[in-house]
Order: sequence, then structure tokens, then C-alpha cells
Amino acid sequence: RLAHIASPVVTPNGVPIYRVERGGEVTFHGPSQLVVYPMFDLQRSPFVKDLHWYLRMIEEVIIQTLERYRIEGQRDNENTGVWVGDDKVAAVGISSSRWITTHGFAINVDPNLEYFDTSLILPCGIEGKGVTSMAKILRSRGDQVPSLQEVAENVLQTMEVVFNIRFEDGDPVR
Repeated sequence: RLAHIASPVVTPNGVPIYRVERGGEVTFHGPSQLVVYPMFDLQRSPFVKDLHWYLRMIEEVIIQTLERYRIEGQRDNENTGVWVGDDKVAAVGISSSRWITTHGFAINVDPNLEYFDTSLILPCGIEGKGVTSMAKILRSRGDQVPSLQEVAENVLQTMEVVFNIRFEDGDPVR
């Protein structure tokens, strides 16, 4: 709905870019990318009132989700997100207001990686690094690419384990 109100800048390949306040430099949310913006009250158990802790836990959710597909994701000492080698497979951008989390993460399941062309944008403002997807990794070894729905279900299951919570109808319960 907001796309009709805001005036985007259009890249040479026709992709509209919208300025939003979400932290980081530039991010991409598009088809075949799983975007998850959890809303947790970090003041309530089992959470911890610590954004660094929360960031690491979100990265852990992604790493463990990727493990289900035999993809070895890792943290980078200098940059947020989850990486496979020098390529980012999942971007993380968190925030909170009164310890209620906002924003979250995006896992590149099978997006068109041309959107991450560094002549158009510098993904997450990080120079010298690339972007990859689960599909690119899995196809390179002849494995089947999971559906976005399958990855989403695995993310929810992994969040339950990592955060020691249980979801009912999409909402966490104790």
C-alpha cells in the first residue's frame, strides 16, 4: 500500500528503491527471500534484555536452519548476518523500542541475485563481500531447493529451540 504513496528512486534495471529507517546501509527484500521480523519483549523470560544477545540468537536461528540443509553458515567477526565463506546468505538488522524487538532478518532462499549487483547497490554497505542464496549453494551440489514455506516452517521450529519458546498460531507462548 505504501509503495503507491512513496516516491522511489529507480535503478537502471528498473528496480524501485525506497528509503526507510531500518538501520544498516542498503537492504533488499524481494521474491524468494524469507523475511522474518520477530516481535519479542526482551524484558520477559526466556528473553534477555540485551540487543547483542538477541542479535547473536537470531544469527544462531539462521545458522541452525541452514544446517538442516547441510549448509555451513557462520558469523563474521566484523559484520552482522550469516555467511557462507565471503558471501552473505542472510542479512540481519535488528532494533527495539522499549525492549520490544522490531526488524529482523532475511534469508536468501532463491532470490534473483542480480538484485545484489554492486554497481546498483552495495548490499548492507559492506565492500569486498558477496551475496549468495541457499538455492545457489544447493544447486551447485545437485541438491533440491526447498520451498519458501518449508524454510519458514524450519525457521519457526528452530526459533522455538533457540529461544526456548513455543508458537501457537504464530504467537510465542510460555
